[in-house]
Amino acid sequence: MAEYLVLARKYRSTTFDEVVGQEPIARTLVNAITGGRIAHAYLFTGTRGVGKTTMARLFAKALNCLKSDAPTPTPCNRCDACVAISRGDDVDVVEIDGASNRGIDEIRELRANAIYRPARSRYKIYYIDEVHMLTKEAFNALLKTLEEPPGHVKFIFATTEAEKLPATILSRCQRFDFRNIPTRRIAEHLRAICKTEKVQVDDDALFRVARSAAGSMRDALSLLDQLLAAGEGTVRDEDVVRLLGVPGDERVLSIASAVAAGDPAGALKGLDDALASGVTLGTAVGALGETFRNLMVASACGSGSELIELPDAHRAAVVELAGRFSLPALVQAVGMLQTLLRTVRNSSVARALVEATLVRLAASEKFVDPASLLERLESLASGRAGPATGQKKNFPLSPPGADAARPAPARSPAAGASAPATGGGFELKPPAGPAPLKWEASWLAANWQTVGDELVARGQTPVAGTILPAMVVGFSDGVLTLGFDDAHARLREQCEGRAGEAVSAALSELAGRAIRCQFVAVAPGQGRAASPSVAAPLSTQEKNGILKDPAVQQAMSLFGGEVVGMDRTLPPAPSAAPTGAPADGGVSAPAAGPDAEEDEGDEAD
Repeated sequence: MAEYLVLARKYRSTTFDEVVGQEPIARTLVNAITGGRIAHAYLFTGTRGVGKTTMARLFAKALNCLKSDAPTPTPCNRCDACVAISRGDDVDVVEIDGASNRGIDEIRELRANAIYRPARSRYKIYYIDEVHMLTKEAFNALLKTLEEPPGHVKFIFATTEAEKLPATILSRCQRFDFRNIPTRRIAEHLRAICKTEKVQVDDDALFRVARSAAGSMRDALSLLDQLLAAGEGTVRDEDVVRLLGVPGDERVLSIASAVAAGDPAGALKGLDDALASGVTLGTAVGALGETFRNLMVASACGSGSELIELPDAHRAAVVELAGRFSLPALVQAVGMLQTLLRTVRNSSVARALVEATLVRLAASEKFVDPASLLERLESLASGRAGPATGQKKNFPLSPPGADAARPAPARSPAAGASAPATGGGFELKPPAGPAPLKWEASWLAANWQTVGDELVARGQTPVAGTILPAMVVGFSDGVLTLGFDDAHARLREQCEGRAGEAVSAALSELAGRAIRCQFVAVAPGQGRAASPSVAAPLSTQEKNGILKDPAVQQAMSLFGGEVVGMDRTLPPAPSAAPTGAPADGGVSAPAAGPDAEEDEGDEAD
């Protein structure tokens, strides 16, 4: 019975034209041979199974083919030298395993033999695999020979960890970095092999094998060999799932769909079904991470992107599901799952961690992320409603409906209508829209706070904080003059420097035309920083509502703070304000009643 030759050896590339996935390197070596620019040392780097040894043997055959009078880019593959090099046992092409021949004695023997000319070929070629395993002393012994080798000697080194090689070795080699082979290229090559082998195969199965190989053609061929042995000449997707121990795409997509729907129970049930089918926890997390990566790519690049590593049959489902997430949510999910994958390997409560992550992803609207927290705090400071939650899963600040029960912040008179008191609490009424800005000196002087609010709403909080203490001295022909009193001389100095450019740019964007700013000093007391205000007490119900606000709770958690007091700061009431009317045109004070005395007692909280 003839000895069986595994696919990885049977279908090893025999010419440069047959190389799959490393065409740029093959083309460079062919050009070097054709142009007579053959170096004395080459370094091939890359992960396992991407073609380093195959390329080294192709190059050796090209240099030593006996059918040609000189190095040729098209070796015959029939002469004694080509056949022996393909087997790896040619007398003039010495293949050395750097992991088991790593000492100085082996390198000394190599140097002693290198001085002798090849037995029958043009060059004596030394191919050292996993060269990074050599000892420091071995590298030092090799260095001189590598720097000035005899004319008949060529070196080819291969490694998966090029960073471990000494710089003195790297600088004496031409380096070629072998990339991971794209999944689709591997799948196409496997399909061609199956056709040659007369094997019935499912396209989904081949794509799953190619994806599991993670860029390694040798790994893919080994998996295919195993499938052919297990499937009696056929390759089906269910065989691949069973052999690899991975969950099917439909099962993983169901978990992702539950996350998109905000259904933690459905996500946990999907995980339990996957584990019950024999999938390990790490494999399930890895598959879920790949799925969210494909969702992210589909969202960022569109449905036709070749970066989506899925068979065409499942592409439409992934594209449809991606539309139910926002891109930032998908980016965060990928990061969370990759971090989780590293954690579960060494955790004694791995399943609990995985389930907690799925619940967090599915119930993400109930969690507050730092970026959204800062956005909400800025919105509260400017007296505007918080960001609205869209249809896509986007990790909003608080659960749906929470805004309706949240106390409304105080707003300036120009910010909108007041929100009436209801039962001692507050009803949040978002303003219909900000009052239009008037770029006139008198209007700006009277409504400078409104300009600051608009800057905050546009994400220009630093600029607003810089210029709000100032007063409008004048505005004419696009030149805005702002005055700072002695207490804010430092801010004026900053504005006269680089900060002034940011102020002018922000105001120009706000006005829709060019605004140039001048900064002057004004008499003490003329600035806006010491504007009089009135502190109004809050009821116990109002304080409880504020303490329960997710933004406030997250701020306390992030910064390790505690609430030491709460009140409502209002501008001075007009002298003719009607009885019971809100003093600021914003939020009304609680009505007098039994709670009033309690409110007075809470001022010092």
